[in-house]
Amino acid sequence: MLQRLLILTNMGPKPSAPFQGVFVRNQVDALASLKPAYFQMEWQSDRMPWRLLRYPIFWLQFVWRFVFSQQKFDVLHVHFFYPTIWLALTYRYLRNPRAKIVVTCHGSDVYAYDPPSRWYQRAAAQVDQWIFVSEQLHQRFFRQDIKAEVLPAGIHAVFGQVPALAHDKKDIDLLYVGTLDLNKGMDRLIALLPALAGKKVVVIGHGPWHDKLQAAASQYPQLQLVAAQGAEQLKGYYQRSRVFASLSRNESFGLVMTEAMACGTPVVATKTDGSVMQVRDGENGYLVSADTEQALVSGLAEKIQWLLSLPAADYQRLQQSCQTSAEPYLLDKIADRLTAIYQRLETAEFASPE
Repeated sequence: MLQRLLILTNMGPKPSAPFQGVFVRNQVDALASLKPAYFQMEWQSDRMPWRLLRYPIFWLQFVWRFVFSQQKFDVLHVHFFYPTIWLALTYRYLRNPRAKIVVTCHGSDVYAYDPPSRWYQRAAAQVDQWIFVSEQLHQRFFRQDIKAEVLPAGIHAVFGQVPALAHDKKDIDLLYVGTLDLNKGMDRLIALLPALAGKKVVVIGHGPWHDKLQAAASQYPQLQLVAAQGAEQLKGYYQRSRVFASLSRNESFGLVMTEAMACGTPVVATKTDGSVMQVRDGENGYLVSADTEQALVSGLAEKIQWLLSLPAADYQRLQQSCQTSAEPYLLDKIADRLTAIYQRLETAEFASPE
């Protein structure tokens, strides 16, 4: 059995995003039987000096801890391809030339590098196994002649077998969970508020749009802002909500949509790579797209109101479909697939000539 596994990521918590990268940490915990080593970027900050120095420090910390370690790793799994990949390549060049490299692309490591630089392309040529969190993200990658699988990060075990509350037992009309920024559509959420008069809207998260949302809450008292929450607390909010909103401009997968559906909450989402993979119109929610922002907000409001007004039996049918949709993305199932990938790579290594 493979036991020499190192998982590394540039995502770590910081004051403005205390749960940043938690899905990688959860994946590491789900792989506990393999006893993986784990390394993440520490001392995250939004301040300029750190933003300039974080990758040199990240690389030096990695070299000191792992390249000079007595323990040798067979497989390195990199979460967020670029530039984190250079840590894995350093390890291969200086410590173990036969180490296999697995990369999971989560979105910005593809979206933000189009077209890819020469160094990006050279690093990509060294990867043994690619994982993309959605098929649409895979299709956006600059190469298709690669060994690749589609595998989302997975949702915490706390979202398995969650009792779905009946429509009339829920006290939150619309829920949003995630980063409070422009990409996640906080301008769209504010634009929706006039159409949701009298409806309780709860927004959970941190981000640069927090002050704007707080200002909107003074005008629309139905809006409630809540600080970022852990999985157990989020489960309660999902259960209590009639509709979950995903308003992103770019979304590679969107685990919060999966979590909401696991708790029996239908999703209304803008059309993104992640929502297209998860949301099926009329079965577990609705997808909305439009040529203009005004038309998009109008379409979102229409679908939200439609879900809020559904008869109990129709809403229950959607809830059942939501939970069925989310089940394949529970962490234990994702961990099984990852283990198979690692073992396949190790088997290939042992089968290769010296």
